[in-house]
Amino acid sequence: MTLKFWTVAILFLAASSCGLAEGNGKTKPFRRLVLADESRAKVHYYDSNAPSACFSIAVEKPVWDLKRVSDGRYRIVCHKGFMIVDLPRRKVIETFRHPALDEVTAICDLPDGGFVASVNPREGELKGKAILVLRFSKDRKLLSSHPFRGIFYARSMTRLNNGELLLAQEHGFTRGRLPDRDGDGVILQNFKQPAGRNLFEVEPARDGNGYWAGTGYGAQLVRFAKDGSVVSVWQAPPADGLKSVFYAQPQELPNGHVYIANWTGHGAQDSRKGWQVIEFDETGKVVWTLHDPETYGSVSGVIVLDSPDLTDHFATRSSNE
Repeated sequence: MTLKFWTVAILFLAASSCGLAEGNGKTKPFRRLVLADESRAKVHYYDSNAPSACFSIAVEKPVWDLKRVSDGRYRIVCHKGFMIVDLPRRKVIETFRHPALDEVTAICDLPDGGFVASVNPREGELKGKAILVLRFSKDRKLLSSHPFRGIFYARSMTRLNNGELLLAQEHGFTRGRLPDRDGDGVILQNFKQPAGRNLFEVEPARDGNGYWAGTGYGAQLVRFAKDGSVVSVWQAPPADGLKSVFYAQPQELPNGHVYIANWTGHGAQDSRKGWQVIEFDETGKVVWTLHDPETYGSVSGVIVLDSPDLTDHFATRSSNE
C-alpha cells in the first residue's frame, strides 16, 4: 500500500475520534455526517469542526438508499445496481449491476451473504401494481422474484432482525416478509402517511415501540405507533427563505434527537430552496440545520457518525439491521 493511502487512512481515523478540543479543555460541539447527494451524484463526508477534512466522492445517480456496510464503507443505489464507497480511501471500490435491477431503489444484506433488492417493474402486468423484491445469492446470482401486490412505487426498503421488510411506497409504508419458497411477498400491515406522497424511508424507533418515517413530499417527520396510528408529526418551519420540501432518510440518536435529510429537487441548484439536513430534539424543536448550497446539492440520505451529547461513536443504518 502507498504512503498516500496510509496518510489518508490515518487522517480519517483521527477525524473519527472525539472531536476537536477547545482551549479550555472542553469538547467543542461538532457533527460528522455521511451524506448521499442525489442532484450532484456524490457521497460527502462532512465535519462541522474541520472544513478541510470534508470531501466528496463522485458516484452515479440516483444515489438513494445510503447504508453502512462495514467500517468506513457505505453503499448507495446507482443505475441498475449499487456502488460501495470507501471513505478512508476516498473512492468507489465496487460497482455491481444486473439487468434485473432496472429501476432498483434499495438493497438489504442477508445473513447468508446474499441480498434482497426492491425494484419498480417497468413493464408487464406488474407495472404500477406491485413492488418486486429480488433475492440474490452470496455470489450475486439472481435466485427468486417476489411481487408485493397492491402497493407500488418503492422508494426504500429496510430489513429488520426478524427478517421482516419495511417497504416505503407511494402512500406510506408496508411491513411484509418474503415467502418460505417461491411466490408473492406476504403483506402483514400497511401504514398510511398523514400527508403527501412518496414516503421515502422508515426506521424502527430505538425503543422498539414504533417507527420513524420521512414522508417524502409530505415534508414531515412522522412517528408511527406499531398499530399504524400517528404519534407525532414534526416539520421545520420556514426561515430565511428556506423551507421543508421532501423529507427522506431519518436517523434517531440515543439522546432522542432525530436527523432527517431534506431533499429539495433534482437540479444541482435546487439545494438553495431548503436545508440539506435538519436535526430535531426529542420534543420536535429544530436545534441544528445544514445549509451549504455551494457544496451540497439535494441530499437523499444522512448517516450520523458523531453529534453533540452522544457518549459513544457509532454509524447506524447498518445494512444488517
